[in-house]
Amino acid sequence: MTKEILINYTPLETRLALVENTVLKEIHIDRGEDSSLVGNIYKAKVLRVIPGMQAAFVDIGAKRNAFLHIDDIHCANSQDKIAHTLRDGQDILVQVLKDSVNKKGALLTTDISIATEYLVYRQGRVKPGISAKIKPKSERTRLNDLMDSIVSSIKLPDSLSGNFILRSAAEGIKESQLTEDINSLIAVWRSIESLKAQKSPVSVYKETQRSQGLVTQMLSLGIDKIIVDSPSFFESLEAVCNQSRVTEKPIINLYKEQGNLFDTYQIESQINAALKSDVPLNCGGHIVIEETEALSAIDVNTGSFIGEFIDHSTFLKVNLEAAKAAAKQIKLRNLTGIIIIDFIDMKVAENRRQVLQQLKQAFSEDKTITIISDFTELGLIQIARKRTSPSLSQILCAPCGRSETRKLFKSKKTLAIEIFRELSNIELNGKWQALEIFTSEPVIKTIKNKYAVQLNEFKNRTGCDVKLCIESSFPSDQFNIIPV
Repeated sequence: MTKEILINYTPLETRLALVENTVLKEIHIDRGEDSSLVGNIYKAKVLRVIPGMQAAFVDIGAKRNAFLHIDDIHCANSQDKIAHTLRDGQDILVQVLKDSVNKKGALLTTDISIATEYLVYRQGRVKPGISAKIKPKSERTRLNDLMDSIVSSIKLPDSLSGNFILRSAAEGIKESQLTEDINSLIAVWRSIESLKAQKSPVSVYKETQRSQGLVTQMLSLGIDKIIVDSPSFFESLEAVCNQSRVTEKPIINLYKEQGNLFDTYQIESQINAALKSDVPLNCGGHIVIEETEALSAIDVNTGSFIGEFIDHSTFLKVNLEAAKAAAKQIKLRNLTGIIIIDFIDMKVAENRRQVLQQLKQAFSEDKTITIISDFTELGLIQIARKRTSPSLSQILCAPCGRSETRKLFKSKKTLAIEIFRELSNIELNGKWQALEIFTSEPVIKTIKNKYAVQLNEFKNRTGCDVKLCIESSFPSDQFNIIPV
């Protein structure tokens, strides 16, 4: 199996795709000002304590006020009164657990943690720990002894009152590597302590640039090749891979061909397919995915696959394929929260067992915390999947406003970014004296109001005159660029 990472970069957006044998498995989108805040640490200010909700609104300097619940306050529990723990105007150190989604602010915790390749430091944790994925007792004993030896020989700052947890990647680690990681964490913590003297709200720690951080995480999956279309990003990736301690390092190629990298490798079409509600199955059946604010629902249908007779084996075959397809789509679309799958009703207990096993197997390597229930009396399976970031549709799409249709439409911002991506391709692959961009009025307003600087920069670099033309017959997610 060939595993590749494809990275498409523009000044407005970085897209990272994990591909296995040409099939898109994960897509990550980073839009600068909308970048994920998960893992970032802030010296924040409590704006308002709300006793009735056992929570507080907190200012971290973001567009929306963040939310801190009593359960996410270190050394507190649901029985404690938040008014006895926090007060209005108080400065506190917090970390972002979940990004802001729609009108909801980011979710915070005071249980601070910082991770490296081999370690996680947890402020306030009483005991050290080792990942449960490290099974051999002899290795766990060796790692415990190694940690004790290193920590006792290093002078830890007094403010470093927590403990270290060894990650699964630490299995077989050398003393020098572990010492380097501990020293790295100590340096980060000292930096946080020094920045805490500033006036709140202020950022005191930011996660590594998201795209580079994702690459670092994915290298442990056994990546064969990385293809990137940005020379500057190419250089930074070489440094990231050289610093990585994985045994087999991937080949890194700079994409120099004409056309969009994601078009060449059929990634663009797979992203667009992941925004559709209907997903066909090879057997002739299909699944329908509906994403709402409250939950996501997946309905399994036999479609054209009914055979000569509708029997137990027909339903089992469709459900088994649907289980794999549903898991793939959940991970690709980054569906989180409560997910309900309505399989075709099966009377045979063994068939239900096989489908449940297939579903659990499909999630076995999922990095996101996922809990899968058994079949209910109604033949439903409930999945609870931890949310840390918006789903694919929440990033790319906007509410349609038409209740009779389930189709998702790309947002004005997404269309504007796609237009600039196409302009970048034009800039690389040919010279034009003038261009006309035809699209809907809301998209043109977005370009004029939000991206006027980028449009002028394109004109100045290329000497190309660009005219924005309203095309009232176009739907909100369509555009056309014509050389004149």
